[in-house]
Amino acid sequence: MTGFLIGIDYDDPIVKYRGDRILYTLKKISGKDSNIDPDFLVDTYYVHYLPLPILKSKSEISQGDAIKYALLDMTLSSDLVLKNRNYSIANSAVSMALSVSYIQNLIEELERIRRTSQSAEEREAAEQILNGLMKGSQGKEGGEQKEQQGQTTDATKKLLKQVHEKALSKAAEDANAVRSMQRIVGGNGAGTGSVLNFEGDVHEVLRLARNTEIKKILEFLSGIPKLGSFTKKKTTRYSRGELYGYEEGSDLERIVPSELAMPEDLFYVRLAESQLLLYQKQIKESLGPIYLLLDKSGSMDGEKILWAKAVALALYSRARRENRDFYLRFFDNIPYPLIKVIKNAKSKDVIKMIEYIGKIRGGGGTDISRSVISACEDIKEGHVKGVSEVIILTDGEDKIAETTVRRSLKDANATLISVMIRGDNADLRRISDTYLVVYKLDQNDLLKVVEA
Repeated sequence: MTGFLIGIDYDDPIVKYRGDRILYTLKKISGKDSNIDPDFLVDTYYVHYLPLPILKSKSEISQGDAIKYALLDMTLSSDLVLKNRNYSIANSAVSMALSVSYIQNLIEELERIRRTSQSAEEREAAEQILNGLMKGSQGKEGGEQKEQQGQTTDATKKLLKQVHEKALSKAAEDANAVRSMQRIVGGNGAGTGSVLNFEGDVHEVLRLARNTEIKKILEFLSGIPKLGSFTKKKTTRYSRGELYGYEEGSDLERIVPSELAMPEDLFYVRLAESQLLLYQKQIKESLGPIYLLLDKSGSMDGEKILWAKAVALALYSRARRENRDFYLRFFDNIPYPLIKVIKNAKSKDVIKMIEYIGKIRGGGGTDISRSVISACEDIKEGHVKGVSEVIILTDGEDKIAETTVRRSLKDANATLISVMIRGDNADLRRISDTYLVVYKLDQNDLLKVVEA
């Protein structure tokens, strides 16, 4: 067969690449080879990727391709697909996730029915649909199979609709998680649309999206529209910077040209009195990395650590938008290995960090002093560069070695921002430059921390 979409050149190398990537991703997820028609895979991608995909006329389709055509037709007329189109158009990662997840769930459901259904008619219908999806199905189809198609049309149509809707619903869930991950780690402000693309690692992203812990975090963060657009900017005035306003003064290098048209005597009077109209200019200063210490002790298990993990991802999102490195270290009674994600990190590095965050479980005691000192040593020994602020999230009320911690912070030239979760620690309050307390652990509390 050739594809069913008008305007797609199925011999184009880019189009063929899409089909190959879907096959590769299917194999990575399912762990087995697939013999699905590659042109059909291409169509399942472009029905989401294109702004207005149009199917060929039904009269142009052979009987052997009827099953594939019917699935695409149902996809295009689905309200769920129309709703998802807002974020799937021209988004290769989301379109790839929709295609891969749909095909995977479709095949798995059909194979389950063929294997376990007590209805012989249903098993035959599942077999017929599976055969219709395979590469070269039209060529292998003999007269007997065509006759069989005519006899089981009603059963096939019924099952086709059933498995299609189920597969599409699961695919939409996976795609929403991929989109959430894109928005959270890449941002949704102007110019952030292609900052981070997961297309080459869709199998890893789908695996993460199906992780219960990660799914909970993504659902929580998805309800904060403001999260993907908040950025902190630091600027300083500079005579050769960008124009952002006007002021009076005597700096001739920044003078507005119209001032040169006034009479010479008046010009010199205004110059002497610093009343010339000048351009006001500034330049952006780079912000240092974000260094986060996150308590994973036993008392943090459950809602607290889930919220803290959401804060960690939200802070990484902010670091990426502000072009900053991000450092993360979990701790309980001992500090755990330092996780580094540089500002221009590849998607694989980001996925590894998210996977690591998802795997962490609460357990152990709490040693705040040791964790802060380890962060200061990272700064002093050059393991991290440019850090001036250390953020700690904890619910610990243990005694802190104030003198030692203060000295470490001073030697590292770092300030400490403490976020206390449902509690209070007088020692930590005294050594912190900023001290926040959160109780509700809701989205507003998260924004309070991220925007601090």
